[in-house]
Amino acid sequence: MAAQLLIANGNLVDGTGTTVQPGVSVLLQGDRIAAIGAEAELLKDPGTGGGPVTRIDATGCTVMPGLIDVHTHITLGEPQSNDELFSHREPAYSAILAGWQAQKLLRAGVTSAFDIDGIHMIGPAVREAIEAGIIEGPRLKAGTHALMTAVGGTAGRMIPESGTAGYAEVVRSKDEMVKVVRQQIKFGADIIKVHVTGRIPGRPGELSVWSEEELRVVCDTAHELGIPVTGHCRTA
Repeated sequence: MAAQLLIANGNLVDGTGTTVQPGVSVLLQGDRIAAIGAEAELLKDPGTGGGPVTRIDATGCTVMPGLIDVHTHITLGEPQSNDELFSHREPAYSAILAGWQAQKLLRAGVTSAFDIDGIHMIGPAVREAIEAGIIEGPRLKAGTHALMTAVGGTAGRMIPESGTAGYAEVVRSKDEMVKVVRQQIKFGADIIKVHVTGRIPGRPGELSVWSEEELRVVCDTAHELGIPVTGHCRTA
């Protein structure tokens, strides 16, 4: 018999767009919602087919479906500047911070999240640690570094001419684009992130810094391996 959890007398937001329903109980059996309202109180009796019941009094609290955040950067924390991310974050500290951020996200009510890109390729490791029960966190999909050309991004001249720094991985040719996309997927990326636009010192706003042909190379390579691509796009 599945263990039962009765969340009693909460203010229910059911996600359908209806108004808040006060004083409603929700019964969970295993990982499924078995009943809501008066039926939840009736079904909680182990004699109806469920297992032992744990009861949480949610009086005065809100009960709602888990939130989904599709754009997070759990390895970044709350940095004061790009300089901090690019020059002053060691891998070990960054991994510890990311684990703490995952717990913080879950306790804020987010039960599914997409970690789009981050530093030191930590995102997939956090996902695996959550799945293994090593740390608490939401169901997670994760990318690694954001692909950039040497111009663009959001860090101006801090973007290197090649290689990686901060959340950036610079690709200088179509061959490098193919190689890096495959490497990121090999190391567990659920998505490939491309900084399609970025800031150029002395120029206002963000400009497109990739050609359509270059983007097609990245997309075709990722899609052939069943991985989607997302883009940072902030031009007019």
